Amino acid sequence: MVTSQMISSVVNRGVSTRLAQISVLALFMAGLLPRLAIALQPIHLQLDKMLPDDAYYYFLTAKNILEVGSPSVDGLNPSNGWHPLWMLVNLGIFALPTSNPDAPIHLILVLGAILDGLVVVILFYTLSKYVSLSAAVVGAGLYAINAMPMFQSVNGLETALVALMLAATWTTSLRLIENPSRRWAFVWGLTFGLTFLARTDTAVVLFWLGLYVLACLKGRTRWIITASGAVVASMTIAPWLVWNQINFGSAFVQVSGVAVPWAVQTRFQMANPGEPLWQLSLKVLTDPVFWLRGDYLGAPPLMGFILWPAGLLGLWWSWRRGWVRLLMGIGGLLLVGCLCLVFIHTALRWYPRPWYFVVMAQALSLGVAFFWHLMSHSRLKFILISAMGIGVIFSGVLAWQIGYYPWQRSRMYDAALWVKDSTPEESIVASMNSGIIGYYSDRTTINLDGVVNPQAFAASQQGRLMDYILESEIDYFLDFDNAVLNEYGPFMGPNFQERLIEVAQIGEAYPGLGHYRVYLVSTNTDN
Repeated sequence: MVTSQMISSVVNRGVSTRLAQISVLALFMAGLLPRLAIALQPIHLQLDKMLPDDAYYYFLTAKNILEVGSPSVDGLNPSNGWHPLWMLVNLGIFALPTSNPDAPIHLILVLGAILDGLVVVILFYTLSKYVSLSAAVVGAGLYAINAMPMFQSVNGLETALVALMLAATWTTSLRLIENPSRRWAFVWGLTFGLTFLARTDTAVVLFWLGLYVLACLKGRTRWIITASGAVVASMTIAPWLVWNQINFGSAFVQVSGVAVPWAVQTRFQMANPGEPLWQLSLKVLTDPVFWLRGDYLGAPPLMGFILWPAGLLGLWWSWRRGWVRLLMGIGGLLLVGCLCLVFIHTALRWYPRPWYFVVMAQALSLGVAFFWHLMSHSRLKFILISAMGIGVIFSGVLAWQIGYYPWQRSRMYDAALWVKDSTPEESIVASMNSGIIGYYSDRTTINLDGVVNPQAFAASQQGRLMDYILESEIDYFLDFDNAVLNEYGPFMGPNFQERLIEVAQIGEAYPGLGHYRVYLVSTNTDN
């Protein structure tokens, strides 16, 4: 017999399901719409805001793979200075027919907005399953409006794909722990492999997640299950590692991962002979810019110092009370993994970039969701979360107004147009930061800092970068004073300035970078 209690239970479940569906759709749109609004802005505006020169290395390499079959930014020097899964995405988009050079970039940025919006969905469904609907709204909502992942997801790089793959990885880890089977082990291993291919330094986070799954599984079969997943992951990444080893002599480390750190270390040792490298590590790690801007904290400027106390309390309370330890362990290990990334990119590579640490935003969202759920004072927690949300939005608007790269449009982009209008079509140009120049100048543009050019990196190591410029028959060399004289001047070789004839100056001097100059490269030292 159907009782009133049974009917009430069915009705309540139906209402709860509809409420969850409405909530996740609203949160997905709250995350997607501002990301789309940024992605659809004119490219010349985005160059000042969120679109870095590094993204153009993907665009140029994809074009050269399709047009000349060379995985290089210049069509001349093959490089592995990119991550393969995102390169496949770029190849698919640049294969589409278009005459507008900005059209494929807009498509890539829109795709990034969608991928990061899906992270909001994963956070919502996971938190609603393990915690509560209200905690899911808080945690997923925080990620949706968080300017740090928002801005980095539409930077043209692999960041949004990495964020989604990491979310898929820890989600499948939970599923494998709850439902240990070879089928889920296959899915788990595949997500691990694809996440590594999306960005290779995620191996640091994947290591901790793998140990967590092994620790949580029970019985003798846990070794078989985790080993099965590891085999699938290894088979997924093996072709990339083999290709790297055959073509570049290093399976795991791309040239983009070592070129700039080598230059930073060498300059430090030149300027501070005999000083230990830990001093350089400490200097980079304690640089206030990266902390205040929120790069390491997964939050908008200054807001990490407000949000993380709540997030850490949420993680700690969850553990102490034995509550939702399975998901709490995921949040804690995401935090540990990202702290390892901070250590690697500051203390060992000395070259942090904001998009390296976007996974921290996911750990922060989980911690704040736990904090919300465990606070007993309803009015107080509502006031706190509302204030945090307002602060996140305000801080994000401020970050947008400032922009990450305010020197790019009026110097580098304008320099690319100058090269296009003022040099012969057969000219070869070069720059340390060569992405924007190469894309918009329609000239063969050789990268000189070695990030995507192993030949230039080798020449820098030998202290003969100017000889490399001459051997490559480069006609024009352009960059900021700081890059030419301070950052790479020590690796140019003796009297290199005698080879450079200034022919143009682009824009006003930028603080810390100096003037942006265009030089004609001369083979006559008397000039």
